[in-house]
Amino acid sequence: MPYDLWRGVDAAGLEALVKSAPLPSPSPVLAGLTARALATGDPADEEEALLRIEALRKAGRIDEAVAVSEKAARTGAPALLAAYALTLLASGRADEACEVNLGEALPALREGVAKEALLVPVYCAATGGDLPAAKLALQLARDRGADVAVAAAVLAQQPPSTPKQAGVLDYLFLSLGKKRPAPELAAKAEPELLFLLAHDGTAPAELRAAAAERAASLNVISGEALARAYREAAKALPKSAQSPPALRAKLFASFENAPSAKIRAESISALLAGAREEGIEVPIAEALAQANAKLIEEPQAAAFAETGVKVAALAGDEESAWSWIDAGGERLKSFELLLAATDPLGPKAETALAQGVELVRSGALPPPLLHRLVTVLDALDYNVPIPLWNEAGKT
Repeated sequence: MPYDLWRGVDAAGLEALVKSAPLPSPSPVLAGLTARALATGDPADEEEALLRIEALRKAGRIDEAVAVSEKAARTGAPALLAAYALTLLASGRADEACEVNLGEALPALREGVAKEALLVPVYCAATGGDLPAAKLALQLARDRGADVAVAAAVLAQQPPSTPKQAGVLDYLFLSLGKKRPAPELAAKAEPELLFLLAHDGTAPAELRAAAAERAASLNVISGEALARAYREAAKALPKSAQSPPALRAKLFASFENAPSAKIRAESISALLAGAREEGIEVPIAEALAQANAKLIEEPQAAAFAETGVKVAALAGDEESAWSWIDAGGERLKSFELLLAATDPLGPKAETALAQGVELVRSGALPPPLLHRLVTVLDALDYNVPIPLWNEAGKT
């Protein structure tokens, strides 16, 4: 993207754009593009920097938020220092967050700037074992209007109640209590907390698996990050853990070392089926792509070709997808049209589309799928073969 992408857009314009965009984005592609756009170029002023950082935090794109806030904090502006400390906490870099000097910044924080920054010194003092300093900072945060319910309960060694929407600092304070946070916290976690939980090796294993899946469903983390969370969480999961995320984590961690291609193929099929129900098909496919590609050459996996091409297509691995189609023979011919629609100008797409009319006439392509196909091709400004238009017009 051009470095001066935001030139000519003032803070009010940027704020309007951010408010009009769903964050996190339900589209994996738009989620990535939005994060890249918000992280591109240096903000013109403090207000623009805060808008960008806040939007990235809301979207759960913490790596990009840290990059923007780190540069912006060099100005020494109180609000930007506070934003930097908060993004460091969300990225799991608590020690660095506690090194950010917020002493002079806190009294200068404007109304509207994230009040949770007032709790950063409370947490840092508590983790450092300085209880008097933590209680003093807590009183300051309470006086300034911050929500201190969870922090106050933990410092008083009382059972805290989990808020309806849990943020990063809520989780960090809950982790200081005698009882570790339960897996149910994942359903209440804000996107930036989901990012932290998905990457936090110290989080309870079942909570990490559940949070990683929800983060993936919101396009907060990639398939690679989900795979890593599964593998690491599975090592610490107790046998009693039977929640769907825990079972998927165990299956994912074990199938790669399965003794036969048939078992690996069946495991991939089971993981993809479960992923569809949870809305995480794309990240699961990305996580499975490498193992899926290795199965193509296994003769025992021939019956698995339909799932294999689905995994490869969802993961964007078109080379493997075409190979699976070749392995599946005639029964997978209709999938050639799917791949042709993803890249109409690809070397194999022309032939696939030309042959598509025969598939349509033979009944191998249901009418709704045919209409979607020609709609997508037309939207991509591709010259849809006339026979396909004619067949679509008949239904």
